[in-house]
Amino acid sequence: MKRKMVMCFFLFGSCISNNNQIQQEENERNFEPPYSVSLEKEIEKIKPAELSNIGGSITYIPLETITRSLLKDLRKIVATDSFIAVHDMDNVLLFDSSGIFLKQIGHRGQGPGAYRTIMDYCFSVDGNKIYLLTTFQECLEYDVKGKFLKSYKIDSIPGQILPLKDELFVFHCINAPEYLNPVRQSLIISDLNNTIQKTYINYHKRVKKPGITVPKAPFYYHRSELRFKEFGVDTLYTVTEDELTAYAIFDLGKKEIPAELDYPNILEFEKTLIQHYTGKYFVKGIVEDVDNLYFTLDDYLDNNLYGYYNKSAGSAKVTGDKGFENNIDGGLPFFPKYVYNDSILVDYVNAFELREHVLNGDATEMRRLYGKNYDDLVKLANSLDDESNPIVVMVK
Repeated sequence: MKRKMVMCFFLFGSCISNNNQIQQEENERNFEPPYSVSLEKEIEKIKPAELSNIGGSITYIPLETITRSLLKDLRKIVATDSFIAVHDMDNVLLFDSSGIFLKQIGHRGQGPGAYRTIMDYCFSVDGNKIYLLTTFQECLEYDVKGKFLKSYKIDSIPGQILPLKDELFVFHCINAPEYLNPVRQSLIISDLNNTIQKTYINYHKRVKKPGITVPKAPFYYHRSELRFKEFGVDTLYTVTEDELTAYAIFDLGKKEIPAELDYPNILEFEKTLIQHYTGKYFVKGIVEDVDNLYFTLDDYLDNNLYGYYNKSAGSAKVTGDKGFENNIDGGLPFFPKYVYNDSILVDYVNAFELREHVLNGDATEMRRLYGKNYDDLVKLANSLDDESNPIVVMVK
């Protein structure tokens, strides 16, 4: 047990006691990750990249727009063999793989199966159940037909949830400064009845006031391995019931914005950022396919930079604030928000923006460059209006 605690301290705190040389050498061997993503110079020399660098074909799936399926501000998308599930500001809606609306999962309000605000959601391992994590430390269980099954009270304060295996889940706890939330768990592996199998401690808790609360962090699956990167820590880990294994280091050098910022009060937050931290970022999001790690950098003000790291070449590129330039059919820029089946990259775009981009472009030039692909995109754009739901975009 003592060895495990020392290992966790090394992983999250990036330091080890020198009292035990044997233990230190063992930890260093376990810590060495296969990938090192160096970004300081890449941020200084942004290079646009084309979509054909990461895929050869593109598919558009309009999400059906009817009264019961109207979407607001999309926050998350998950695709399975049978479903597309999307979370907007208020709800989780379920569509089939062609974009036909099926069900709303649960509803806002009070009583069984109701919620006030959704923090996160996930499918079960077999894909037959959906779990909604709410802001009131509650997890609601439904089947894929939308039937409410059961509610569970969660002891911790999680902001994210993923299944590890049948009846066992991994919760990422909201990362808040210690004075706001003294609980030190970073990850909890538990069933929904709070029977804890494993806890990983966050030894990087912040103490400055007023501080920043971070409910989300990179947290995803690739090839059945769960990856996780805590806010303020430079390492992306593979998570199991037994240990955290370092998978990739994200080094922003002098371009990294501190996890703890000095600002007198929340009213001075933006002013402080602009005066002292312009051009600095933290890693906000990561997804992964067979070839690349795709990362999103943020400056706390939602001014994002996008980039990718090619795992075989060992090289990173920061592509700018638009993602990949669409040189497949001339559509909007693309950047993956989700990866399906480890190889299909998933994004979504605003219908109005897509329509404006396509119909107001140089049709002659676009047709010369992209031929039938552009003609198909024009047909799609003509089928949309200002009220249409977002369009799911898949690249492979």
